[in-house]
Amino acid sequence: GKPADAQFLYSNLGFTVLGAALTTRARTSYAELLRREIAGPLGMKDTVISLSPEQRGRFMQGYDAERHRTPAWDLDAFASAGGIRSTAGDMLAYLEAQLHPERAPFRAALVESQLLFNSVAGNVRSALAWQYEPDSGVYMHNGATGGFTSFACFNPRRDLAAVVLMNA
Repeated sequence: GKPADAQFLYSNLGFTVLGAALTTRARTSYAELLRREIAGPLGMKDTVISLSPEQRGRFMQGYDAERHRTPAWDLDAFASAGGIRSTAGDMLAYLEAQLHPERAPFRAALVESQLLFNSVAGNVRSALAWQYEPDSGVYMHNGATGGFTSFACFNPRRDLAAVVLMNA
């Protein structure tokens, strides 16, 4: 069991194991599970694991810290820990669902993803895949892979959301 005083520790491996468990339970691939349970119901046509030829043509070149071209990572079995490819428009559709779960087809899962369970640092708390700042009411998550960085946040108190996707 989990110790009563367990501290927050973000784990890409944990998200990988969770993704594997969900796909095993659903008896499908992670890409299909993403399409069926999240991207499809929200109309997120550009949120995928593997790019179509048309999407590949729109995929931006990534750059490292020295501004050298870098290949995009193919996370394969680790897709649930950072292998989802999306657009700003699709991410805003997802954040709109987070802001208004009552309008989303999977309301209960969205509500549960926002439940707070422990401290990260100072008064910042954690929820399922979100960090929460209680003073401002902002939920946030960021990530980076080779050549790409992302940040998404939403604030239910103020009914606002933002996403930043960078190719560096």
